[in-house]
Amino acid sequence: MRTRKENGLTYVPGKGYEGVNYRYMNLINGKSYVGATIRELERRRSWANWSNAYSGSKIANARKSSKREDWKYEVLERSYSKDPVVLEKMVEEREAYYIALYDSCDNGYNSNRGGDGMSGMSQTEESREQISINHRRYQSEEAKKKIGDAMRGREVKESTRRKISKGNTGKQRTPEMRQVQSDRMKGREPVAATIGAKTWVKENGGGYWSNHELSDEAKANMKAAQQKRGTAVIAHFPDGHTEVYNTMLDASKACNTAVGSIFNNLKHSSEQFKTMTGYWFERKEIEDGTINTNG
Repeated sequence: MRTRKENGLTYVPGKGYEGVNYRYMNLINGKSYVGATIRELERRRSWANWSNAYSGSKIANARKSSKREDWKYEVLERSYSKDPVVLEKMVEEREAYYIALYDSCDNGYNSNRGGDGMSGMSQTEESREQISINHRRYQSEEAKKKIGDAMRGREVKESTRRKISKGNTGKQRTPEMRQVQSDRMKGREPVAATIGAKTWVKENGGGYWSNHELSDEAKANMKAAQQKRGTAVIAHFPDGHTEVYNTMLDASKACNTAVGSIFNNLKHSSEQFKTMTGYWFERKEIEDGTINTNG
């Protein structure tokens, strides 16, 4: 019997956790998008929500110009392992095989050939620093010149300039930060800005807002915005009664349950799948910006 775990993984007794290689075929032109996941249900829900971004730009653009009924979903292969990390590596390696089989990179919607095995894996600060050093070490002067030549003379659209200007408006930079940024832009020291930022944080004890108080009005506006974009949930308490909350954060504070646990629990929305604290949650429909408490 296949069971759904709180972390969103599917477990099959005797086999282990389940991962899938799948494809979405465009019924209009026959082209395919090949994917790999160890959370099939979550991935399919993401696809079903047409407002969600999905993987690379090629499939994203294809979805924008099509309808749900234009696509056919097919599971190509199911894999099993008792170790989720190993399982993820397995399905990603098979992803490369299926991308080649269906020619979905050159003649389909995959943005790369897959199989890098890095999806979902976190890097330590030491490994990130080593990767950065390696990139700097092995980038030849010839390659740098080609990049420079390609960038030189490139025109920036007026709309892009306005976005950059808007993003920089109001930012406070110390003279030291301005200097390291200038050095970095001139190519004198690629890591100057990073070192300068870390030094500033160490000396000043945090970012700009650590020493600045938000006004009550600003806090109220932030709270209202959070409530508006939040996910309303119904919390089922261990004693059987229910409460409705505007956001998962509100429910988290009231029920002493981590937001992540509530998020994972919402994927199942069943009394059979309770959190460690004994609650289970389901989404609440919203009407006209207010919670619909009439069921």
